[in-house]
Amino acid sequence: MRVDICNSNRPELDDFVREMPEAKLCHLFAWAKNVVRPLGHKSFHLAAYQNGIVCGILPLTLIRSRLFGNRMISQAFSNYGGPLAENEMVLKALYERAIELSKENECDSIEFRNVTPLPYDLHQRTDKVTMCLPLTSDPDEIWKQLRPQMRNRIRKAEKAGLTVVTGGSELLADFYRIWTRRMHQLGTPCYPRRLFNAVLKAFPDDSRIFLVHSNGTPVGALFVYTFNGLAQSRWGAVLTEYNDISPNYLLNWAAIKYFAAWGAKWFDFGRSTVNSGQHVFKKRWGAKQIPLAYQYWTRPGHDLSIVKPDNPKYASRVETWKKMPLWFTRLAGPYISCGLP
Repeated sequence: MRVDICNSNRPELDDFVREMPEAKLCHLFAWAKNVVRPLGHKSFHLAAYQNGIVCGILPLTLIRSRLFGNRMISQAFSNYGGPLAENEMVLKALYERAIELSKENECDSIEFRNVTPLPYDLHQRTDKVTMCLPLTSDPDEIWKQLRPQMRNRIRKAEKAGLTVVTGGSELLADFYRIWTRRMHQLGTPCYPRRLFNAVLKAFPDDSRIFLVHSNGTPVGALFVYTFNGLAQSRWGAVLTEYNDISPNYLLNWAAIKYFAAWGAKWFDFGRSTVNSGQHVFKKRWGAKQIPLAYQYWTRPGHDLSIVKPDNPKYASRVETWKKMPLWFTRLAGPYISCGLP
């Protein structure tokens, strides 16, 4: 068996990914090439071969940050990642090669964003879950399965005159305006607009933006992409002053209806911290809770430091960021957030 670092796409790589049940969009080579690398990060797309046939994939992104240190992530700018392997022997080969690369690049840690835990002695987070709603091709069936309170919220939004449109790059400016405003309110540095543009351009048939309008004004936005029967709600925001007319409910319902008709089998509401407000909101839809097994290898002699917004040591910085002018956070945020993929 050999493990290659692939610097250009090979047809057999994506063929293998598309055949693996746990594969996500971020496992495709196009994610590394068109999303990760243009944002200034080096990627290592590992492919295991046996008898000339691909039997495993592991996408790695090297993050070098003066603020947050050097580390590997599988996969950057995604909720998912981690190795795809046909058997434990292949998995071990990919894992060991990842450690070699991390040591060569003086990384303090590797973050594997798994769903199924790796069978190694690794630190594992247990505070993150994703929420997935099973879909049928008939939106009316899904509607009937929703709680009455959810249907009432959606009707309330419709009676208030809210409407939803969907599209691609032509809606990006409105999406980014809403999303960056909400990130500022949360004290979180925003990603650069070119990240979202890169996803739309690399996967034009698999990514959509949804906007909810009030009297012609965009008041909420959702960015969703699909792969392998999973529609993944990746980024979203609603202007808080409109919360009383429930735009978030109508926005998500419009996306659910769209992807149900499109043929998706699951609607992934996205990653949440257990018992957070987002987590509670997603549970109300009847979504199935799936634990995320984020695991960490650390270089010998180094302590694990997980970079997360709710870490107490960043609390003062979060509050300071909220007080910054919005225009400034839109300019400065991308320089910080690219170290937090």
